[in-house]
Amino acid sequence: MKDLNLYLIRHGQTEWNITNRMQGSQNSPLTQEGILGAKITGRYLQDVPFIQAYSSPQQRARETRNYIIDENKLTQNHITIPTAELADLCEMDFGTWEGRYVDDIKKDDPTMADFLTNPAQFNALSNHGEDYPTVLVRMQRALDTIVQNAPHDKGDILVVSHGTVLRLLLCVLNGGDWHKHRDNSYFPRMLNTSVSVVNYQQSDKQHPGKFTVKSFNQVDHLSD
Repeated sequence: MKDLNLYLIRHGQTEWNITNRMQGSQNSPLTQEGILGAKITGRYLQDVPFIQAYSSPQQRARETRNYIIDENKLTQNHITIPTAELADLCEMDFGTWEGRYVDDIKKDDPTMADFLTNPAQFNALSNHGEDYPTVLVRMQRALDTIVQNAPHDKGDILVVSHGTVLRLLLCVLNGGDWHKHRDNSYFPRMLNTSVSVVNYQQSDKQHPGKFTVKSFNQVDHLSD
């Protein structure tokens, strides 16, 4: 039987986050607050004996993952936590919107309104990026890859990814409607270095397992 806890973390705050610029396939550096948030999250999770630590290959996610595992007691005791990157964990590709200010895009491209408030109507042909169904498929594939390749049938796994993709994934795993996931009253946006825990159980290898959201978007540790 498999019984795995996946700790899904959004990366630390970046320079583009605080200036409201679109940050998907492109990257900007972690701010000092972002680095501190990653370290605090690591200390909050220091007693969790991670059997593996994943991130997307994007720099902000890799650095956040590394800051977190550096604080872990296994690492402090010179026990290596295996790390890996999965391209399926990358942030949504925003195409021609990358690096641009959200307010400027709203003025120039009416499809930004659908992106923000009406996911089912959003047409990525406008910005030559990804659409929501494509993102959902690859994020679900990422989780399948992680649980299938877990080094042990039981244990805890760290997964550092990105705000837009985690919000979509967690909404659906929690039984929500992806068409409504951008509505804050329906499902909140993921905050930097927030912690969400998803349990995976599979009793019979011949049958698919089940993902259960235990908590999401927890940031209490950041205010301590």
